[in-house]
Amino acid sequence: MASNCWFMNFDKSWMTHKPVFLASIYDSAIPFNAKSCILETRADKLGRFSARTRALRSFLVCIALLTSCFAPPSAAQDIKPDASEAAARAALSVLGIAATPNETLPSFSFLRATGNTKSLRSTQLRGGYLPFDNGLYIEGLAAYQKYNPVLLFPEIAPGTKVDVTWASVAATVGIGWEFPLPNDWTIRPAGHLSLGHVAGDAFLDGFEVFSIRSDSSQAVDGDLTAFGVGASLSIIREAQIGLWQSEYRIRQTYLEFYPINEPLAGNAEANSNQTNLFTRYRYPLYGVRFFHLPTKLVLDSGLVFYHGDGANVLDTEWLATAGVGIEIETDQTGLPGVRAGRIMLNGVVAEKFDGFSIGLGLRF
Repeated sequence: MASNCWFMNFDKSWMTHKPVFLASIYDSAIPFNAKSCILETRADKLGRFSARTRALRSFLVCIALLTSCFAPPSAAQDIKPDASEAAARAALSVLGIAATPNETLPSFSFLRATGNTKSLRSTQLRGGYLPFDNGLYIEGLAAYQKYNPVLLFPEIAPGTKVDVTWASVAATVGIGWEFPLPNDWTIRPAGHLSLGHVAGDAFLDGFEVFSIRSDSSQAVDGDLTAFGVGASLSIIREAQIGLWQSEYRIRQTYLEFYPINEPLAGNAEANSNQTNLFTRYRYPLYGVRFFHLPTKLVLDSGLVFYHGDGANVLDTEWLATAGVGIEIETDQTGLPGVRAGRIMLNGVVAEKFDGFSIGLGLRF
């Protein structure tokens, strides 16, 4: 009796190229190996199997063939040619959020916020000071951020939600000049340069869409390095209202980000456009001392408005914070240039997620 060998021949020539994303999610519909692909024929010749066994074997083969015919199509069939550029643009948008100084949080802060379909964790170390008495202002930021949303990515799989995780590390420097204004107001324009790296991975129905490593043959834009350039304008007022020391800040920051040495990212670019509104109040706590040093109660609140690419990738146009903390006067400790240190606990809320932040701050 002649035997039939059922097998499937997949064209894997795409693996020799760098595709936009993972070119095949379902690698094989029939999990046969080379040996099991050849059906048992020796048993047929020797008559070891009963008619019932042969019928069962034929039924399983038919089920396998039907499974291959009706298996879900490969994600590569839904991927559009510009998916690589779209992924790079989204990654740059996430990096821009991490690289933009957020004045509504303490200088050294840890933030954690979650929602129904996303989570955001970030750490930033930020500071600025006047090294001389001539108005020159220098600012620096180092930040790490991990953002895990579930997004609709029409360039990858139209109508299908993609589970994405982006991890970003960024450093931003700024140089500006402070100009005094009447009534204790100050205006500060500044220019900024930023350098960062973002690594990403994504899953579609439990299968990986692109790899974390940029040198992988399966992906190119899940992992990229970028630089940013931009400017900011801050308006600041510090005043004394009775026993309360008040501080008000309005800041507009705009940074444009471009990938470095990522030819398959195409013409991808993204901007970080944020407006910060912030206020802080300090009140002396007479009779309360930490380490024999004077202390103050600190209350603050802030609001960040996201515009453009940042609002799109975060799926929110604003983020609000409110916090309480203690500030310790350090004038008597002899620390050079440091007037006070504080610890803050802040609540964080946005349109689709909320959380908290804990941080440390210094006053120079």
